[in-house]
Amino acid sequence: MPQYQLRIYTLRGPDALSAYEKIWAQHIPGMAKQRITTHGVWTVPAAPGSETPRLYALISYRDIDNVQERLEAYLSSPEFRADMEGFDISQIIDVDESVLTPTADSPLR
Repeated sequence: MPQYQLRIYTLRGPDALSAYEKIWAQHIPGMAKQRITTHGVWTVPAAPGSETPRLYALISYRDIDNVQERLEAYLSSPEFRADMEGFDISQIIDVDESVLTPTADSPLR
């Protein structure tokens, strides 16, 4: 069974969210080369009274893969470096990662 991960990126503001949304579109092919599948990417605008929008990404790794090894391989790849070129990484305030275990009846098993 694949290993699923929900990644939540908190960004400094709407402009950072817009820029990072475009970067995530570029990440998808490079991640696929490292056997990381992207199932969806969503944006959530800043809540009233907050300036921190979020980007959510649902990804998966093959069940036989070491998640940390696959992620590190992607983060050290030329594709990742090219995707991030010109983006100020300090615009990402926080990254939260959650491993998700599908239920017995989940369509994503």
